[in-house]
Amino acid sequence: MKIKERRQKIVDLVNDWENLSVGFLAKKFNVSEMTIYRDLNVLEDKSLLKKTTGGAIKINEFLVHSESSFSKRLKDHSQEKKAIAKKAAEYINNGDSIIIDGGTTSYALVKEINKTDLKELTVLTNNIIVQLELIKNQNVEVITIGGIARYGSYSTVGAIAENIIKDMQVDKIFVTSKGVSSDGDNFEPHLSEGKIKGLFLERARKKILVVDSNKFGIFGFYKFANVSDFDVIIIDSKIQDEHLKFLEKLDIYLEIVDVSSGQYK
Repeated sequence: MKIKERRQKIVDLVNDWENLSVGFLAKKFNVSEMTIYRDLNVLEDKSLLKKTTGGAIKINEFLVHSESSFSKRLKDHSQEKKAIAKKAAEYINNGDSIIIDGGTTSYALVKEINKTDLKELTVLTNNIIVQLELIKNQNVEVITIGGIARYGSYSTVGAIAENIIKDMQVDKIFVTSKGVSSDGDNFEPHLSEGKIKGLFLERARKKILVVDSNKFGIFGFYKFANVSDFDVIIIDSKIQDEHLKFLEKLDIYLEIVDVSSGQYK
């Protein structure tokens, strides 16, 4: 991996997780801690993050360019997300009721849904951007989840949202993840959004994880599920061998989409 690419990935990770240690970053990128310290010095000089004792945190001035910038995250690993979304759309049938969460891969999925001729769909979602995209489609009935709208993520959370979800039951759910640990645990950096995802999973008969390979090997604050909780996992072909071997040992249907052809536009 080139230095510039590694440093950009460090910025992305810090902005997703808000606080990361040098040790974690060194292990993640298979480099020395001294190399990570040099990277952090450069990135701090560019005002992209703030160094701490033994790690780094995101800085307030960068908030508008990090999690809060949905469009920025859409561009990260966009080919992988489009490929995963295209495959995920194949799991949806006419008349289905589904839950779609608020990740950027979820947004790629609703764009794919709007390209199809699927009819009589019911979609439950807590993400405002997903809602706005879906209501363009006259064949989709959109059920919006109320609650507290989180700055930057455009998702609704809190007691109101949780109470609404508890009364729902759907055929399928498509869930994204900010990180998947080596043990298969799925994480969200924010408690409120993690709780919503956990509740969503309880309300669906078929559970589908849609996640790009870049999320593997990352752990975080709030665990909302393990990969073993899912019926299907859809992931791109750039997944590292160690993570792929772990998934192949589980009793889960694994869909690996090839992004090497560059056909996903």
